[in-house]
Amino acid sequence: MNYKCFIVAEIGMNHMGDEAYADEYLKALGVAHPDGITFQVQTPAYYQEKSHQGLVLANEYYRQAARQVRGLGIQFGVSLCDTEKVPFFEEIGTSFYKVLSKDIGNRTLVSALLATRKPVYVSTGLSDEDEIGSFFARLDSEPSNLTLIHTQLSYDDADTNLRAIAKLREEFETPVAFGLHSRDANALYASLGFAPSALFFYVKGARQITHRDEEHAVPLALCHEMVAEIHRLKTMLGDGTKKKMGNRITGQKK
Repeated sequence: MNYKCFIVAEIGMNHMGDEAYADEYLKALGVAHPDGITFQVQTPAYYQEKSHQGLVLANEYYRQAARQVRGLGIQFGVSLCDTEKVPFFEEIGTSFYKVLSKDIGNRTLVSALLATRKPVYVSTGLSDEDEIGSFFARLDSEPSNLTLIHTQLSYDDADTNLRAIAKLREEFETPVAFGLHSRDANALYASLGFAPSALFFYVKGARQITHRDEEHAVPLALCHEMVAEIHRLKTMLGDGTKKKMGNRITGQKK
């Protein structure tokens, strides 16, 4: 059986609160065609902070965006920080959820998302193995819809620590995805060697502004090529079974 990997392009809040700009993302990603697209929705208190004002999108925008994304054959997801918004995102047909690394200890939020029975991806960017163990210990049960995301909030290449993908998967007996927070998008390709269950990467548009996720975001113009390359490279992993075959390299001797 060939290796499968769920590819997620994260708009996050790189729309900068502008619906027309958010539409540009959806149009470009419709062409790139990842498996999933996410927006990020913070708490009301977050949007009230002076530096975050103007970043919010209206509920009605998310409703039509979810409809548009599904119409493209792409799953609509949300990185959600506000427990009160769970019923709304369930109503509009959200396919999967992400928990930001800062909220791994938010038991109320995590429980509400797991209760939807939709896939829930939990970022571990601020946690070590002991803290992740404590996270699992706080859960009421062993949910089948939970996936960890290995990521490091650092631009140091060594901190990317891709070997943690396999180690976390073995230690916690749960699927582990990889989230890109490196300036070098080649980390996505390298991570495939550790068979993450999903890949998450932020994207940014062409406007000459500083986006909320700027340095580690992939330009929209490169997304189509990147998604195609991920699909090509993941076929190289195969099923792990060494098979007998003839020489398939044209012009080469056996």
